[in-house]
Amino acid sequence: MKKLCMILFRDEFKEFLSLTTMQKLYVWYFCLSLCSLCITDDSPVWAIVLVVLNFANAARLIKKVPLSVDEDNIKMD
Repeated sequence: MKKLCMILFRDEFKEFLSLTTMQKLYVWYFCLSLCSLCITDDSPVWAIVLVVLNFANAARLIKKVPLSVDEDNIKMD
C-alpha cells in the first residue's frame, strides 16, 4: 500500500516534504479546519460561528505556504 501511494503521489509528497515545519503545520491546520466545517449538524449557532472563524483563520495562514502551479495542467476554456 505504501509503495502504491508513493507511485501515485510521488510529486505531491516531494513538494510537501520540501516545506518547512511551520508550513506543514499550516497545511494540516487548514485540512483539519476544512473537515470541521462538515460537523455542523444540530450544533448551536455560536459553535458554527466558531468553526467558520477557525476556517477563516486557517485560510489566512495557508496563504503563507508557497504553491507550485504547473501552467501546463491548467485548462482554459
